[in-house]
Amino acid sequence: MKKQLTTLLLTFVFCFTMVAPGFAAETNLSVADKIGAMEKMLYGTEQSGSLIQRMDSLEDDVYGALTTDSILNRVDNMYDYLEGTPETGEASFATKLNVVEWRINESMSGGPAKNRIEAQEKLLHGQAQSGALSGRLEELLKLASYTDGKVPVQEVTLPKDSVFKISFTSEMSTKMSRQGDKVSFKASDNLYVNDVLVLPKGATGVGVIKKVVQPGIFGKDGRIDITFTHIYGVDGTKIPLTVGELAQQKAESIAGAAGAAIGGMVILGPVGIVGGAFVKGNSVTIPVGCETFVQTGEDVTLQGVVYQE
Repeated sequence: MKKQLTTLLLTFVFCFTMVAPGFAAETNLSVADKIGAMEKMLYGTEQSGSLIQRMDSLEDDVYGALTTDSILNRVDNMYDYLEGTPETGEASFATKLNVVEWRINESMSGGPAKNRIEAQEKLLHGQAQSGALSGRLEELLKLASYTDGKVPVQEVTLPKDSVFKISFTSEMSTKMSRQGDKVSFKASDNLYVNDVLVLPKGATGVGVIKKVVQPGIFGKDGRIDITFTHIYGVDGTKIPLTVGELAQQKAESIAGAAGAAIGGMVILGPVGIVGGAFVKGNSVTIPVGCETFVQTGEDVTLQGVVYQE
């Protein structure tokens, strides 16, 4: 048992990586960049064709009709609509969709917005609906208790070193994982700034395996080094992450209450117990559902949702 605890302690070396702001905060983008960003948000990938053809398709899907402005205005107007304008108190398209999932499922998924809208419609109606995505999202908002289709939002700052728990959604092991592999995880609980929701339960995050050390001779254990990069806030903003002293202390306090602290780093099992990272011989496997704590790497200003009963 002592050897396993020692191995578990050596399994994780967490690093901090700064990232650029997310879709909601990007500025000075070209027309092509904005169209590509909107396509990725709605469909998951950039589409083919001329810029005008692609913009026509976006407007048809989102609005249900084409506008007659110049291509520059058309792109800017839709980009602003999807992004939202916190200074006027208007929720973004992305924020509204995240709120729909949060209110209906008590969690937030990732992936293309169009697919997510269809998934909620199938859940509530038994099948996907037709029509413009904007109108369909407004109908979902009404079913999610926002009868007027409006979501109260407020610009807030999530402070640096805010600690919260995450759960891994991808398995890792010294046998199968390789340097550069993507690490997926999600928020285990809602995170608020006062009464403003900034990070819903189920919000998705991204990391990368920095290094995999294979078991060696003389009983040398394997190790997986992970770099956490970011998690997406309720408005789609990328929130940089790290695992510092505060996150380690929080993890240790939880494990201590269960009677099993492992130095300054603790990994909780899928059911909230210590021992989620399994050591078999000298190999290491971290199953889906294991939990740990992270903290924000910097102050982040974002559009949060004012909590309502």
